Amino acid sequence: MQGFNMGRYRPYDEDYREVKKKSGISKQNPGTRVVRFELPFNIWCGSCNNHIGQGVRYNAHKTQVGNYYSTPIWAFRCKCHLCQNWFEIRTDPQNTRYVIESGARQQLQDWDPEEHGGHPIHDPDAPNEDGAFSQLEKTKTRQKDGAKRQARIEELEDHSAERWSDPYTINAELRKSFRIEKKARIERAERDASLRERIGWSEDMPLVGESSGLATPDVRREWSEARDAPRSPRRSSTTTLKRRAARAPRMSAAARNLAGQILAPGRAKR
Repeated sequence: MQGFNMGRYRPYDEDYREVKKKSGISKQNPGTRVVRFELPFNIWCGSCNNHIGQGVRYNAHKTQVGNYYSTPIWAFRCKCHLCQNWFEIRTDPQNTRYVIESGARQQLQDWDPEEHGGHPIHDPDAPNEDGAFSQLEKTKTRQKDGAKRQARIEELEDHSAERWSDPYTINAELRKSFRIEKKARIERAERDASLRERIGWSEDMPLVGESSGLATPDVRREWSEARDAPRSPRRSSTTTLKRRAARAPRMSAAARNLAGQILAPGRAKR
């Protein structure tokens, strides 16, 4: 019986027993790493002037060439697969994009509808930003907005000055309200602890606060009165059967004779 993978060719680079882990560090340039880099846009090679499409991948030498604040700037040096030219692409953290440093140029793909037989889209109602009337309107708008903001600032300053004219009194009122709230919280905590101990409620389970509809004295009084009110005695089954028999419709003589004949065998067995 043949074993698994017997008689099948296994390449050298796919044999886990032969392949060694690669660190990615270039032996020629110890400060760089060899990574797989994918072109972020279309470019033209600076040497052979051939077009290289977006998404083509290269084994690039990755090197840190600087920092933008705390973000490193990386350079990817690639070799054109159509010639022996080297080109370099760097990251631009300031503008969140990639830029070509040397060896190639980016292909600009700004589509102009007029060049392709289309019609340009223009807004006829759009104001002329460069006109004198537009600039005057902007100036008037800024002046009105500035006046509104200044009035609001003055109102806030007056309110702050009036409120903090006597810091001692305001501080005393704040401390008084805090003491009242703290006392109420302590009383509620003690009341909840007593209730937990009385009903055996776990401390991990929260207690629902008192409801305005179920905790009022009127509702409690009505519930107590309904609980303590005397209940009417239950009627016996015999009385109930007699009343049902009295409410039943009366039978004729023929019906009574027929019923007697039907029930006679059962009565005889008894």
